[in-house]
Amino acid sequence: MLETLVLAAICLIGIAGVMLIGKGAFIKAKAELSQVLLKRSFAAQLDGGTGGKPWPWADFSTEAEIVAPRIGRSAIVLSGASGEALAFGPARLANTPMPGESGTAVIAAHRDTHFRWLKEVKPGDLLMIKRRDGKTLTFRAGQGRIARWDQSGINANAPGRHLALATCWPFEATVQGPLRYIVSAELISDAGKQSFASLN
Repeated sequence: MLETLVLAAICLIGIAGVMLIGKGAFIKAKAELSQVLLKRSFAAQLDGGTGGKPWPWADFSTEAEIVAPRIGRSAIVLSGASGEALAFGPARLANTPMPGESGTAVIAAHRDTHFRWLKEVKPGDLLMIKRRDGKTLTFRAGQGRIARWDQSGINANAPGRHLALATCWPFEATVQGPLRYIVSAELISDAGKQSFASLN
């Protein structure tokens, strides 16, 4: 009887382990598939497609692609920083202008996923954005800074054409706090409809 209980316990532990591994693999596969769908959606918009929703039930659309050439990082930027959008990538805050328009465009993302690389951006680095209308913009990053979420100092209506990238801080924290890490950047080139490759 004892041997049967031990064997049953071992089987249950084994089944639970397989289920946990399977769940982890499913989440990873879902994340990778979503990035493929986001890239396809954005590419379709560049080719003249409309809508920009990567899947029919999404509450966001693809708006741009951001590239940090020096560190080799890129991401598709989504519309509206809703909880669903931020789960899949960086998103432009709805009450801020599109990158390249007058004012400060604000793009936010999670520190442990899509903006994990933000801490690697140094003052003077180029940040390139290709919008869904095909326009390519180059911004120069300034010094990163830390501020409370409600005291960010970001003015969406500031004169000029600026970009602010924001994520939670500190990067290694496991719980959300009131602090944000912000990299501000200024537009230095509006190259029109060019590819990233032609600007590197």
